[in-house]
Amino acid sequence: MTVRFQAFHSIRSLDDSQVLLNWSGTNPLARVEQVVRPRSEQELQRCLTEAPTRRLRLVGSTLSFEPIHSVFDDPDALLVDLCYLSGQVAVGERSVTYRAGTPLDTVYAELVAMNRMLPASPGVIGIQTLGGALSTGTHGQGLAQSSLCDAVLALRVMLASGEIITVDRSDERFGAFVMGLGCLGVLLEVTLATVPNRIMRCRKLTTDAQWLRDQHEPLNRQHAFVKSWWFAWTGECHLWLVDPASDEEVARYHANGDQPLTLSVAADASMNATVDQTLAKMARDTKDEAHAGEHFETVRRFKDASDLVGNVYQLLCKGIPAPQINCEIAVPLERMDEAFALLDSWQQANPGVLHYPFILRCCGPSNAWLSPAYGREVCWIGFLVYLAADGTFVGGSLDQMHELQRLLAPLGGVPHFGKHLALDLYDFARQLPRWNDFVALRQQLDPAGRFSNPWLETLFSAKPEA
Repeated sequence: MTVRFQAFHSIRSLDDSQVLLNWSGTNPLARVEQVVRPRSEQELQRCLTEAPTRRLRLVGSTLSFEPIHSVFDDPDALLVDLCYLSGQVAVGERSVTYRAGTPLDTVYAELVAMNRMLPASPGVIGIQTLGGALSTGTHGQGLAQSSLCDAVLALRVMLASGEIITVDRSDERFGAFVMGLGCLGVLLEVTLATVPNRIMRCRKLTTDAQWLRDQHEPLNRQHAFVKSWWFAWTGECHLWLVDPASDEEVARYHANGDQPLTLSVAADASMNATVDQTLAKMARDTKDEAHAGEHFETVRRFKDASDLVGNVYQLLCKGIPAPQINCEIAVPLERMDEAFALLDSWQQANPGVLHYPFILRCCGPSNAWLSPAYGREVCWIGFLVYLAADGTFVGGSLDQMHELQRLLAPLGGVPHFGKHLALDLYDFARQLPRWNDFVALRQQLDPAGRFSNPWLETLFSAKPEA
């Protein structure tokens, strides 16, 4: 059977085979013949029951940096793509149910058409599948909410045995299943809470690092959603403050055909010189002097900034998926002043290294057992390096990623599992209160490790180096 891959999937020849790689092209996930796309739940069940010892991993949009869903080292294993098990299943007054293979872009668009939204700020990339986004802990920003997992009301899950169960908030295991890294079973359907759609205003401003450091927590408590970019090498910060729009702004938005509405009469050009310098360094680092790559757009948007009115998805789900090494560490909110100081000192000792600003997004406590925000307020600190078109990255990039994680880990920092992480730096059993509970449940539900792979085995046995 010919398997058709989507445009953002990366297929290359490797070891005389056609191989599916992750989004950044840094890890092989499976030989093309290992990829299966069941068209029914019964077909998926047969993948589990007809070969009781065969391993199986799930793949969404291949965005994860680490080989979390790779089966490349096990030729008998399957990589399951649920693209045919997608779409809306049911709509309630305050909920909606989707199949797990549904892209988030589809979920968001259909919610807006119903004048609804999720009670969770969106992440930046809409091509993620619903199941993949939940499994890796996708989040947005805002202390009054946490992650996409925390908008879930119930799940239908296929276990390693092929049995299908329903898990809802009354189930004591619920916090494990909503962010399970694909280790507990195959997510089939997801029921999400919904709330009335809100039209928001995004105020954009540029300030200096000391002001942001002083005002960071108050800003996050005063505004619904706050996102900050800290250009540490210049000391400048660009902020988005998102709150409900006024009645007059909402009326103007609707009169504009419900398309994003620009409010500012005069655009803010205060970041333009820094943007130009950043683009020049990025061009050198990614060997793209023509500025042709999509990654340049992620920086150009800071030029001539204007306030906007739109729904949360128009304002915040605006990521541009360009191949990168991307880390994101959740630091306890009360330790952010220490984090600012450490990162500022590191930048002063390593001038000219970064080619993208630190990204700051705060979230409230999560109920997901494996969430770095479990039971606590955190600030996610993101840092990244873009890859060149040939898949290479500037020398020292991985060392840089490791060093920044090394600085933040002692503050209680815990990494995003869907992005790059240095396993030698973390003691997850100590840092995540429900880690051992998750490990025990995983052993109970999948004693043969059918939903495992070498990277996951390393993750669950990881101990920090002395």
